[in-house]
Amino acid sequence: MKPRIAIMSRKGGVGKTSTAIHFAAHLAYQGQHTLLIDGDDRGYATTWARQGGMPFEVDGVGGLMRVGEYDAVVIDSQADPSEAEITTLGRNVSQIVLPAVPEAQAVSGLAQTVGVLDRAGVPRERLAVLLTMDTRVGTATREAREALEGLGLRVLGQTIRDTVAFRHASGQGVLVHRVGNTAGKMAWLDYETALRELLA
Repeated sequence: MKPRIAIMSRKGGVGKTSTAIHFAAHLAYQGQHTLLIDGDDRGYATTWARQGGMPFEVDGVGGLMRVGEYDAVVIDSQADPSEAEITTLGRNVSQIVLPAVPEAQAVSGLAQTVGVLDRAGVPRERLAVLLTMDTRVGTATREAREALEGLGLRVLGQTIRDTVAFRHASGQGVLVHRVGNTAGKMAWLDYETALRELLA
């Protein structure tokens, strides 16, 4: 099945757009003709990609009419999507990625989204949680993983490190490994590994 990946969150500031941008870039670098659909009214993905140089195409929700023309499609969903939007996306994509920061509120917010998908009959096998903004210190990430797995959710083994390189990348309109520091290059590899795990 061709990758049709929705990045979805009802909580802001969890790396939803960063994930959409970098998954789309990795798919494109694998040789797949890739479309990133910016479904967020605020247009963060479009703004990020506006300076050009991205290896994928970007379109708004109108691009949903053209998904058949692409090998891979990544959808940056609406911020805090409605139940109807969650249901529609869930039923029409091959994978749903739920980015979450390792904190207690993330677990409760994800549970609400998963409940909507469950009621819509979307198989749990299509869902994967991606832990973002991992500081790599303390126990927060491990505890969040355990709590989410306790809900019966698949949590990707690869996490995305917390680095200011993402803010620099979005401001410069480039991918994170182009920022020029080691943390940015490592974060790029985090996304590469996470995507490979998602599609395995």
